[in-house]
Amino acid sequence: MMGAMKRRFVLAGIAVAGALLAGCGGNTGQPAAKHSSVPASAWKPKPLPWDRPADQQAQVKAAGLSLTRQEQLTVHYHAHLDVFVNGRHVTVPPGLGINIGPDGQAPPHGSPGIAPLHTHEPDGVLHIEAPRASTFTLGQAFVEWGVRLTAHQAGAYRPLRVYVNGHRFSGNPADVVLKAHREIAVVAGTGKVQVPASYDFPPGE
Repeated sequence: MMGAMKRRFVLAGIAVAGALLAGCGGNTGQPAAKHSSVPASAWKPKPLPWDRPADQQAQVKAAGLSLTRQEQLTVHYHAHLDVFVNGRHVTVPPGLGINIGPDGQAPPHGSPGIAPLHTHEPDGVLHIEAPRASTFTLGQAFVEWGVRLTAHQAGAYRPLRVYVNGHRFSGNPADVVLKAHREIAVVAGTGKVQVPASYDFPPGE
């Protein structure tokens, strides 16, 4: 699907040596939880692969969000996330923020199953579907993913650069606000990559 998308790129190089390091209770109507309030267990500085954590109910709660029985479409928009580690593109897993089992099946009828911030496909599209206006952040998406994101690293990889619509973001990447059709690129480790400055969303997204 990625190859079919028309995109605009800017070239960015990471020349600093990278290093491996050791290392649902919220209300969706409230401001997004800050990364400092996330339990340490949700911030694992792990090396690749970064698979989807099976217990999404715990990850969603750690992100300061809550699960509902179905998608809430009062607020509905999409952002896009690209992740690069050591010059290679990393797939954002489908099913982040969705309480499905390892077999891909939805939870039993009546069980809460989906967060207002989630992914459906391995295409990097972040779906924001909420009952009311709120602030959702890149940090929350990474908590659902179970991957540590700080000002200096993603997972176990340094150095880190983050771009929003092709422009370097100078603050803490966990605080990047998800907005409609915003293209976010997280570049960790070494190597040169072509940083996308936009994403061609399919009609309706």
